[in-house]
Amino acid sequence: MSTQLPIPAQPLRLALIGAGSRARDIYQPLWELLKPWCVPVAVCDPVAENGRKLATALGVPHYSDIRKLVKDRPMEAALVVTPVPSHHSISVFLSSNGIPNHTETTWASMLCQAKDMIAAAKKHKVVVRVAENFFRMPIDRFAQTVRDSGYLGRIGRIVCYADHTGYHNDSRWIAFARCHPEWVQCVEHAMAHPAFYSMPQRRHEKETLAARFFHFPNDLLVLDVGSGHVKGHLGRHPRRGYTEFQGERGTLVSRAPGPHWGDLPNNVETELRLVSDAKLAPAQEAADNLWGGGTADVITPVIYDANDQVWTGMHADTPTGRIEYGNPFAPCMTGTKGNPWPNWYIVAVMDHLVDFALAVKGLRDSEFTAEDALMSEMMEVGARESNLQEGRRIRLPIEGDLESDAIEREKQRKQFGCDPLDVEAMLSVSFPQP
Repeated sequence: MSTQLPIPAQPLRLALIGAGSRARDIYQPLWELLKPWCVPVAVCDPVAENGRKLATALGVPHYSDIRKLVKDRPMEAALVVTPVPSHHSISVFLSSNGIPNHTETTWASMLCQAKDMIAAAKKHKVVVRVAENFFRMPIDRFAQTVRDSGYLGRIGRIVCYADHTGYHNDSRWIAFARCHPEWVQCVEHAMAHPAFYSMPQRRHEKETLAARFFHFPNDLLVLDVGSGHVKGHLGRHPRRGYTEFQGERGTLVSRAPGPHWGDLPNNVETELRLVSDAKLAPAQEAADNLWGGGTADVITPVIYDANDQVWTGMHADTPTGRIEYGNPFAPCMTGTKGNPWPNWYIVAVMDHLVDFALAVKGLRDSEFTAEDALMSEMMEVGARESNLQEGRRIRLPIEGDLESDAIEREKQRKQFGCDPLDVEAMLSVSFPQP
């Protein structure tokens, strides 16, 4: 196997905390592929049936108590795949015991929790990261490549409708901008509808549409519009949505043409649209023809490349040369044919795990830091705060206490019977899900 990525002398030994559907369905099939970088050595879940089943499948011990796991310490680091309200207590507990931890998105329920997670990690000198994979997906990787190529000129706006949701998109825009936003404005509209279940633990009876504006110091403006039904429920535009990366001389357009969320490339159409020199003012003036300028007259399809069902990258053969992104994991992915998840999604998940492993091993700086994860949280909380204040612009980063944090804290206090910032108390709360 030969990849473009560093490989540690010994793989990172991980404890998998949480044995629910994501741990079983997403991560379990990937451990064989991830062996050069990280290996599971324990499973911890208070729900014995889930924990023992996954531990047996992986051939590792099961722990029902995280305190016992930390005391025995068979791992170097931990991957936390549990419900969001549990993230703060688990991460702070692990960091306080000197254990690097990689936690699923959304990183925390409240901004004060995210700050606390970073403070605990810094105090005990451990790596703490969010398991964010969405900016690593094909269209985002290709958009980053187009940005760097200069083909469209400076990309100064992103318009996104129904692609992902909240925190995931916040992280996408940070990764694309390569800096943190200055402000956010948000307006929301809620609409009730007949109830339905998209998953056993997800009952829907209200759809909230959110329109969010983010402005970055490099004068990138993002308009991010989405609802709680991004997978096409109620006939809405499905996830993978419609996104334009708008440059000075054209646009990268990606859209899902069908009514349902699905696999690439069948459910996404992507192309580069460029305005040629002939459609710009100097050429028009020279030809004494001032009609029809500004039209995107050079249309180049973006191709999703695959070799024997393995996604290898994306390319566009433009008149000025090929723009291309290559999948760095392609050489080690020949065994993924039977995996139920799309190959490109497997790559995005592997990418964030390898990024974490290399950071803990000291072989590479993380692509998405704890401070980036905190800003994604600030963007999310700031958007909620803006909506609570009738669309007022909220400056970022956010300082001081927030009304939205206070509302969420009281909600969870009633739900769990303890203060959600009390680490010891929250460690004793079970969060069973299918």
